[in-house]
Amino acid sequence: MSDVTKKRPRNRNALVHGLYAKDVLLPWDSKEDFEKLHEDLKAEFSPRGRAEEEAVLDLAFLYWKKQTLWRTAQSAVLKDPSTFDILQTERKSWSGIRKQLRAAAKDARSLQGMAEANVSEFQSQLERLQREMERSADKNEIKVLEAKISACMRLISENVAPLAVTLMQAPNAEKAFDNVYSPESMEKIVRIEVLIDVRIGKVLARIVALKEFKRTPAGGATAHVLEAS
Repeated sequence: MSDVTKKRPRNRNALVHGLYAKDVLLPWDSKEDFEKLHEDLKAEFSPRGRAEEEAVLDLAFLYWKKQTLWRTAQSAVLKDPSTFDILQTERKSWSGIRKQLRAAAKDARSLQGMAEANVSEFQSQLERLQREMERSADKNEIKVLEAKISACMRLISENVAPLAVTLMQAPNAEKAFDNVYSPESMEKIVRIEVLIDVRIGKVLARIVALKEFKRTPAGGATAHVLEAS
């Protein structure tokens, strides 16, 4: 085997005209899958000449984008922190998942209720100390009450209130589960998919037009070919 043969790329037709999969794919995309898609489309449409080759290549790009669209949507769901809670239910039915999520949410609401009750209790204590200080004429007693009020306010601001806010803002796994299948979420994906389908239709029309053009004298068809058609 000659050196020229050895150096010849294995995939001589990864893409056309000097453009290869590494130029259009992200590092984690499968070059082999894209090349297989491109080869399947070439086998289906049998492109002849650069214009048809480029059209089929455009078609491969569009089909790849369509596949990537659904992968991206799935990735967005999986990176949501609430998805872990959904997976933890280990249920396969909607009703089973929802039942487990609601049970977990009930526990979270109990903790939130306890935190809110503590905030309310401390606020009551502050109001009581404030009234006692207003009624008192003893300077030493007033200083003691002021110290108690300061300590109570510091405890609320540094510990109790942040906990209550954190629990209130905690991700809602049941809501996240519903959002995955909500019409609003699905509409965004479907709308983009429709736009890609429109472009696919235009490329298919271009391929047909190119092939029809080559069947005319202007496209290089001979009289013999015209008669046969």
